[in-house]
Amino acid sequence: MTVSRPQVSVVVPARDAAGHLPDALGSLQRQDLDLCELEVVVVDDGSTDDTLAVLEEASSRLPALRWVHHRTPQGVSAARNRGVREARGRWVTFLDPDDWYFPGHLAAMLDAAERYDVDFLVCDQVQAYGHERRRVRAPEPRRHVPLDPRTGIMPTSRSTMVNYVQVSSRFLSRRVVDDGLAVFDEHLPTAEDREWAWRLLLGTHRYAVVDAPGYVYRRAVTGSLTDVGDARQLGFLEAYDTVLERLRRDGLDEYEPKVLRDVLAVLHHHVSRRSAYPADVWDAMTARARQTVGRFDKQVVARQVAALGPERVRAVRKQGVPL
Repeated sequence: MTVSRPQVSVVVPARDAAGHLPDALGSLQRQDLDLCELEVVVVDDGSTDDTLAVLEEASSRLPALRWVHHRTPQGVSAARNRGVREARGRWVTFLDPDDWYFPGHLAAMLDAAERYDVDFLVCDQVQAYGHERRRVRAPEPRRHVPLDPRTGIMPTSRSTMVNYVQVSSRFLSRRVVDDGLAVFDEHLPTAEDREWAWRLLLGTHRYAVVDAPGYVYRRAVTGSLTDVGDARQLGFLEAYDTVLERLRRDGLDEYEPKVLRDVLAVLHHHVSRRSAYPADVWDAMTARARQTVGRFDKQVVARQVAALGPERVRAVRKQGVPL
């Protein structure tokens, strides 16, 4: 007997998420979809709070809600990957437990995905700072038309779709999942979304950016990895090294300047918050950064350093990275 697939699967990685998870799950009830066709896969990544109780209570309202449990925490990438393996939907997307979707968002994404016959869609996001809301548009002006994903990489001179790394903005087809492009690199301590964004654009054939209602990304959450000052922050260098290896393996050297420009831009961001890092972590970051920059052709480095601007170059050099 053939088992029909749900229309949409939403993967939710959750660790000690009982405080915010009701908002995320509640938003899934307002998506203008048949709730029996909306599969929700929550991966409880070793929670010690009331996350399980929240899931049991929500199951009466979300008939296709399922959850799996990691006895010990394995990290957000492993949790998302487990959810992707469990997901059966024709389309797969993600929702972090402290975020939520606007009403009708998934119905709009599903309609666009099927109309344009793409490998994946991207939408805008709204950032929530307490009661304040700030819309962040995906950096692609061509909307509601199928596009070549590789046109979302260059130029180096501005932010492009490869820099728009918000995981919940992607709506992935089953063929992307089956090709192994939906999973995250579990070896990366942070910045796994940066490598993932590159891999999607390099490995697919058609995508589109759409004006769907969008999702809400809750900022300034206690314990967020974006705010920590430990060695996990070196992950961005590992992520870009992985991208560089992919480009060289596939003969895509035309994209190397973009990788270097992004490395320098992220490095400058860390320089701006230098006080957050203990001396040993900062020494490790600068040593690792020197190694990464040293992998690029000297002429490529010279051009990207010139484009970075003298003030930012001075700030980076002052903190121990010769450019």
